[in-house]
Amino acid sequence: MSSVIERILEAFNSYGPLSPGDVAQKLDIPRYKVLAMIQCLNEFGLLEALYSRGSYKIYQTTIIGKKVLEKIKEKEPLKDLFESIILGDINNDSNLKTPA
Repeated sequence: MSSVIERILEAFNSYGPLSPGDVAQKLDIPRYKVLAMIQCLNEFGLLEALYSRGSYKIYQTTIIGKKVLEKIKEKEPLKDLFESIILGDINNDSNLKTPA
């Protein structure tokens, strides 16, 4: 699955803003798969909708998406990446709640 994520993020990185249909065509991946992956990547904050009219949307990579793509290219497992982000947030939250 991370290879599909990498290919999709790389498409946005290389071509700029794209619609799911554009991504499906450029990567020769079924449109339904691309739509599902883009929705997930959007929910995780790796992509953002740049334009939306009805069901037609154009997405672009976020800063977080670019960082995740770098880590994927470095062969860092996504699990480790997300764990470090989540645990970092939890540690930062607990530090804010500690009485001074």
